[in-house]
Amino acid sequence: MNQPAERSPGSDRPEELWVSLGELEKAVAKTPARGVPKPLFIAVAALALVAALVAAYLLYFDSDYQRSLSQAHAVYEHASQERDEAQAGLAAAQEELARVRTELAQTQAELASAQDAIDLLEEYSLAAPDGTVPEYTRLYPEMAVPAWEGERITGGKVCCLTFDDGPSANTDRVLEILDRYGVKATFFVVGRTGQADQARMKKIVEAGHTLAIHSWTHNYGKIYASVEAFLEDFHQLYQWIHEVTGVYPQVFRFPGGSINSYNRGVYQEIIAEMTRRGFVYFDWNASAQDATPQSRPAASIAADCLRGVGKDLAVVLCHDSGARGTTVDALPAVIQGYQNAGYTFSALHPGVRPIIFGYSRPAS
Repeated sequence: MNQPAERSPGSDRPEELWVSLGELEKAVAKTPARGVPKPLFIAVAALALVAALVAAYLLYFDSDYQRSLSQAHAVYEHASQERDEAQAGLAAAQEELARVRTELAQTQAELASAQDAIDLLEEYSLAAPDGTVPEYTRLYPEMAVPAWEGERITGGKVCCLTFDDGPSANTDRVLEILDRYGVKATFFVVGRTGQADQARMKKIVEAGHTLAIHSWTHNYGKIYASVEAFLEDFHQLYQWIHEVTGVYPQVFRFPGGSINSYNRGVYQEIIAEMTRRGFVYFDWNASAQDATPQSRPAASIAADCLRGVGKDLAVVLCHDSGARGTTVDALPAVIQGYQNAGYTFSALHPGVRPIIFGYSRPAS
């Protein structure tokens, strides 16, 4: 009779359970080894394939998304750039429209002023009631100015420096200072025939300044005696300037200004006749106040010249006679003062808006 297997020392399992486990171990040992069941393997493989497909799809979708996002960003940047350019173009167009409107308003104002001048000159018509015109209109037919076709200056912070009564020994200094600052000016000269003065007239023209007519004699009583007397004096200087420099002047300044105590009875007719011939005259709206018996300090002269600052178009009266040395001394401060105030400089010509004194209407 078989005896039960001997219990291993320290075992606390019940005998019957011990026998069962032993038998179980023998049974397992006799059972051949088998792999993972086939259905389970297929399921795991399918899940792995699905996971791989999902991962590949997500990877592709993420790449396509990033590409689409990049393209959308580029389109947005392009649209933003076009919007900014359109806004800049609109701002420029609005600025140009404002400028055109301003110019149109100025042109309309000029047309109105011109019409007023025409209407006023008609009141001083040269024609007599019977239609005849004064004989002086037939004097010096060559003394006329063609229509101006150059630039127009109506304002915009422009300063026009002018010098009356030259040329003189001071003209050379004036020209040197103007050249140093790159400024063009206007010289209203009188009749001087010396070789040195002729050379100065040539230098004025060669430097690009305007050589203009003031008076041959500067004798108020003589030149304002009649229209004929004024034309005679004017013609003498007109021809002399051309003889010396080859230039025919187009602008002039009345000695003493367009309205003074010597010409009150004749200035309307003179203005009408000179306008008919195409000449343009200029008074002033700022002055060096240097036509004094004694020379004034340069600082005072500069301060008076700079009273034109603030005007849209400043025409400054200075004198170029030999006794006006302090006027020349003041010139650098005058130029710097206008430059610091934002002004540019121009010589006078028929395209510059005339600065003139009040033109009185005849009594009704």
